Amino acid sequence: MMRLIKAEVNRLRSRRITLVTLLAAFVALAAFQIIVNVQLTPPSAQEVAANQAAFEESKKEWAANHEMWEKDCTDSGMSPSQCAIPAPTEQDYGLTPAAFNTVVNDSLSVSTYLVALALFMLAGSYIGAEFSSGSLANWLSFIPQRWRVFTSKIVTITAFSLLVCAVAGTLMIATAAILASIHGGDITDVGKLVNKALRGLAVGAILTVLGFCIGLITRHTAGAIGVLLGYLFVWFVRAAILGGQEWAARLTPWTPEGNLAAVLNNGHTYLVPVEELTPQGLNYTTIERVVSATHGVVYWSVVLVAVVTLALMIFQRRDVN
Repeated sequence: MMRLIKAEVNRLRSRRITLVTLLAAFVALAAFQIIVNVQLTPPSAQEVAANQAAFEESKKEWAANHEMWEKDCTDSGMSPSQCAIPAPTEQDYGLTPAAFNTVVNDSLSVSTYLVALALFMLAGSYIGAEFSSGSLANWLSFIPQRWRVFTSKIVTITAFSLLVCAVAGTLMIATAAILASIHGGDITDVGKLVNKALRGLAVGAILTVLGFCIGLITRHTAGAIGVLLGYLFVWFVRAAILGGQEWAARLTPWTPEGNLAAVLNNGHTYLVPVEELTPQGLNYTTIERVVSATHGVVYWSVVLVAVVTLALMIFQRRDVN
């Protein structure tokens, strides 16, 4: 098996699309550091002077009225947690740079999803190209045990995804730390950020395995990309067009993206709009719900076991020519 994996590593490394995909992903992440740098840069004296008055006025208004605002909100049917109005901060008005942990947390979310989607397409291409070129049939003439070939390929591409996601997460944290140090900012919550980067490895592996299996089942790179684009369209319709519908929001615990977010963020909070008929008329409120990290792990474990099993059964029985 190790010799098979070594051969797969050499093939994956020699493919031009591997280099192109990784280069494109890391160029995009490098460009994103421009935004990170802007967020971590302290405001100039002119910016502070321009925003200080607005900040002071906002604090006075909040101190005088926030209890009344919160009471009006809870009287309308919203929960206290949803109606809580925090005091304005200097960061809100650009008087201080954004907090390091907040910036890196957002940066890790962007890098994880970007790299994971790139790996999804790369994994689909990795197996799809073998069907298109006919090299898979030639390979099976040397190694007729298909389960061994399948295992070596999926192990190789999954291990590769873990390595790429680890490098991406490390670069996101390290680059932001360097920029924060240059600007004299505080570096906080590194442990929590590292934990999120580690959870990002799972997200990358999930989409990589999914891309590989879809590419194998459809027998073409375009099949995996088509499934991805099709789902992104469905997600857009549900989130953007039907997002205000209660039934659409209640589907969140059973959606792939909701459970991916739960895995990455150690839980995913979403809002369910509720329409109630009261003596005063229709009342619209929102209920806060959470998809737990455990739910996300169990959900994706079941999905991956089912998809991998199906892909292996098809690969064992179907003609590869």
